[in-house]
Amino acid sequence: MRCITLEVEHAKYLDITISSNLEWGNHVDVTARKASNTLNFLKRNLKYCPKQAKQTAYFSLVRPTMEYSGAIWDLHFQKDKDKMEKVNRRAARFVANNYEQQSSVTAILEKLEWPSLENPRQNQRFDLMYKIVQNLVAVPSSSLVPADLCTRAHHSYKFRTISTNTSQLKNSFFPRTIPQWNAFNRTTVESDSLDIFRNLLP
Repeated sequence: MRCITLEVEHAKYLDITISSNLEWGNHVDVTARKASNTLNFLKRNLKYCPKQAKQTAYFSLVRPTMEYSGAIWDLHFQKDKDKMEKVNRRAARFVANNYEQQSSVTAILEKLEWPSLENPRQNQRFDLMYKIVQNLVAVPSSSLVPADLCTRAHHSYKFRTISTNTSQLKNSFFPRTIPQWNAFNRTTVESDSLDIFRNLLP
């Protein structure tokens, strides 16, 4: 039987939408739409519930959708960040039950003390990097080149930065994460466990 190969612009793998141009705009659209639909469901069914119940539902059912596998697709384009943040800001008004136009959503978020959407994705990248160098995941680190000893390396897991000539490669996992990883101190990157490492992150 003859096999037919089809080329597609977008394909879903493990619930991540991968595009042929290696950009994440389509994945953001799908994720933001899915999160928004779930938020609409909560707004219809939890309209008269206490704030704590609404907040618990949001962090249980909506935020995980927007943070799933964030280490892979951590956003770098502001337009993509804004699409995700729009859902978060709508949720803040819902939880606070404050739909007044003159009310500042930024102030509402500060009052709720919600963590940003960006920090969890960034910390997921750091988590994955720690797991890679500690051989806790099946991602080989053999392609990473140790930094020259003559540099200001203060820990044993500092790697040479990767030169890039496209925005897709520049913002992919290793080229984006290594400079931040190299800036960590020895105590952090050489932690004895992932939990200790997470607690030492700035």
